[in-house]
Amino acid sequence: MQSLPDRPLRIAAIVLLLATGVFTGAQLAKTAPLIGWYVETIGMTLVEAGWVTALIGIFVALAALPAGFAIARMGPQRAFVVASAIIVPGGLILAATTSPGLIFAARMIEGLGYVVLCVGLPSLLTAISPPTWRGPVLAIWSGFVPLGYASSDVLAGLIAPAFGAQTYLLVVILLFAALALASNVVLRWLTGVPADAAPVPAGASGVFSVSIVLVALAFGAFVLQSVALFTFMPTFASVPGALLFAPALVALSTPIGNALAGVLVAGRTARFMMVLGIAAFGVTAAAAYFAFVSGGAFAASWGAVTMAVASGVVASVLFAAIPFLVARPQAVPAAIGLVSQAGGLATLASPPLAAFIIERAGWTGYGWFLALTGLAGGAILLPLIAAGRRRAP
Repeated sequence: MQSLPDRPLRIAAIVLLLATGVFTGAQLAKTAPLIGWYVETIGMTLVEAGWVTALIGIFVALAALPAGFAIARMGPQRAFVVASAIIVPGGLILAATTSPGLIFAARMIEGLGYVVLCVGLPSLLTAISPPTWRGPVLAIWSGFVPLGYASSDVLAGLIAPAFGAQTYLLVVILLFAALALASNVVLRWLTGVPADAAPVPAGASGVFSVSIVLVALAFGAFVLQSVALFTFMPTFASVPGALLFAPALVALSTPIGNALAGVLVAGRTARFMMVLGIAAFGVTAAAAYFAFVSGGAFAASWGAVTMAVASGVVASVLFAAIPFLVARPQAVPAAIGLVSQAGGLATLASPPLAAFIIERAGWTGYGWFLALTGLAGGAILLPLIAAGRRRAP
């Protein structure tokens, strides 16, 4: 890492923002362990409880790109403060109420803050990180959703049985609030923040370039594949003798890929990142074949874990490459918004599409769907090998 006068403070800010990102992901995930509680105690139908969990994701699918342009005008640090000020009241209302109407209203408030954080936090991390740090930092950031799911699951298991579901919800939002506040305090102490952290006129330059559009399409393919994998892994595991271990271990393998990619992309060009992404997509395709087509619990178990790790690598390299593919640094927030929106749309499409394939072609057809999606993602990135020669200064 390069020499900086405020290096310890800058590292502290990055670590706090990454931790805040994990608990941003936890806001998305925190209602999933409570679906039974919403049905049995609150009196919702199963469909309504499902919408409580899915509602935030709809905001990302519909508004991530506009949020990116807004953050480019506002500046990522100011956007972080505003989004935190929106999501915390929503979380407090959610923890305090048992009224279905207020629960949906609270989730809509949280969704508004969440979509800004999804784009604003990586934009802010890019702005405060020296160029040689940006690839690894964004690679680690990209694991915020699986880590958020893991954190919420652990906290739900520890708190909800002993102290109740509402106490668990309160703890999750208060942990986010504490981390966001600490991050903001440290950010205010930083000096020499790069100029691209400042508000600038928003524009499409560098956002709708061929390179960024291809990254967005590849990210959509990644999300289509990975959401399908994790959504139906518990269903697959319910087949007698299908897996050697709990399906949760598959999802928890993803951050290994994020960490691995963070190490591999440090100081490398976007071209290297694209080659790594293509290779990782190829691994997901091969792993999907072994997991669901070839047969056998051993192949299925380790194929699924390998696929999850490789998926973590794919997500990391796609986010890490964004600052090196935009035409100007100020376009990073909007570019992240475009990539995130592609992922949001794929998140909505993936479960019903995978379910249709499973119903029509069984688990073998599902495996081929995952494999072909991985191959398609790798093919999308091929033109970027020639376009991605820029190295961090």
